[in-house]
Amino acid sequence: MTTNTRRARQVAPLRPSPVFDEATLSISQSPTPTPHPRRHLGSRIRAHITLSTPISDLAVLSGTLALTGADRPLPTATTLVLLMAMMGAYRSHLTLSVLDDLPRILAAVTLAGVITALMFQPYGSSFGAVRLTALAFTASTVSRIGTYAMERHVRRNSRRRRRTVIVGGGDIAGMLAEEIVGEPACGLELVGLLDDDPRPDTVRRVDVPVLPLSGRLREFLSANRIETAILAFSFTRDCDMLKIVRKCDRLDCEIYLVPRLWEITAVSGDMERIGAMPLMRVRRAAHRSLRWKIKLWTSRVFSAVILVALTPLLVLTAVAVWFSDRSAPILFRQRRVGLDGREFDLLKFRTLKPLDENESATNWCIAQDARLGRLGKILRATSFDELPQLWNIVRGDMTLVGPRPERPHFVHRFGETIPNYSARHRVPSGLTGWAAVNGLRGDTSIAARARYDNFYIENWGLWFDIKILLRTVSAVITMKGR
Repeated sequence: MTTNTRRARQVAPLRPSPVFDEATLSISQSPTPTPHPRRHLGSRIRAHITLSTPISDLAVLSGTLALTGADRPLPTATTLVLLMAMMGAYRSHLTLSVLDDLPRILAAVTLAGVITALMFQPYGSSFGAVRLTALAFTASTVSRIGTYAMERHVRRNSRRRRRTVIVGGGDIAGMLAEEIVGEPACGLELVGLLDDDPRPDTVRRVDVPVLPLSGRLREFLSANRIETAILAFSFTRDCDMLKIVRKCDRLDCEIYLVPRLWEITAVSGDMERIGAMPLMRVRRAAHRSLRWKIKLWTSRVFSAVILVALTPLLVLTAVAVWFSDRSAPILFRQRRVGLDGREFDLLKFRTLKPLDENESATNWCIAQDARLGRLGKILRATSFDELPQLWNIVRGDMTLVGPRPERPHFVHRFGETIPNYSARHRVPSGLTGWAAVNGLRGDTSIAARARYDNFYIENWGLWFDIKILLRTVSAVITMKGR
């Protein structure tokens, strides 16, 4: 029996035409959508299955080490598994294949084995790196064979699959739909296709609803409890699709895309595949991770400590600002736009002669502003005027690293004219940022700032933040702050 014949028999028979509620972009068999009866149980089971691989590795490894006479089998096995997890050896895949995973397992086990052997050598461990690596590789491979077999069995149960939509209505979307239906072990339940102008032959070849996208992907995913979305060359323009997808950042939904020229794209690194179709996983939004929560709280605690440590400097600066113009306030307060477009009062030491409130909110400042005095130039060159924003960070208005906040007047103006400018507000504003350390502050290109800020958001990591902070400190020391 050929593979195509086998897959054809797996495709479900035609079902009654579903009802499409355009008000909510929802699919159902009746006008009122009914909740999935066992979705929450299925989600919990999938989470347990995902954890089963490292747990199985830990059990097999510790047992093997104990039987072979190793010292401290449980701590050694635990260290190995933790290091392998840090190296990505346990990341879940759409297509489960032990043979595909062997090179990745070998690389992770080798490095983890060497590190673990060195860590336990001072305690008189009788296992060298080579022996430990060989045992770990064998045990991990054997345990993965069992856990993958169990996970495939669970995935073939339709109630345990992830509700999935394909954004696209062309030939590629049709082929991908057939691959998903033909491979239930990938764990995806295809709910429908979304496109404003689908090809008629695609509509005929797939056994799922084909519905209009209408620029409302977020609403559709929320209304239908979609857990996976795959972008497969919709007829929507790429620039519009980018805006649509970025609106889905806050949803607990994995997003994949079929790469351009997929026919000559090799599956490598973090890429996935379903059958013969390569997929690229869109990086999980930064603010959905535990590391992001750590970043926010670390920023607040660190800023509070710095505020206390710099109290003498802050007092001296405040006195100097007061003496420069006793008729004006020491601190400058101005409305700025932060996370999700929320406004807050940003604090600075005053460096310019005051304007009225309307002029301050709508005038674009330049480096050669005539209102800038000698003290103001020094404060700006050293960025000391920004120090009161540490209080903004402690309050939760901002964070240490992020896109620099702008005034509401200019946010509205730039949001209408600069591509992807509004996408900067997906994360909290920062005291410093990737655009700022690359010289994009003050009277510089707004479009370039938006590109750099969005690059930071898409590629965020704790080390990226540290790198930006180090470059900021360097700029302050060399007085290249502005």
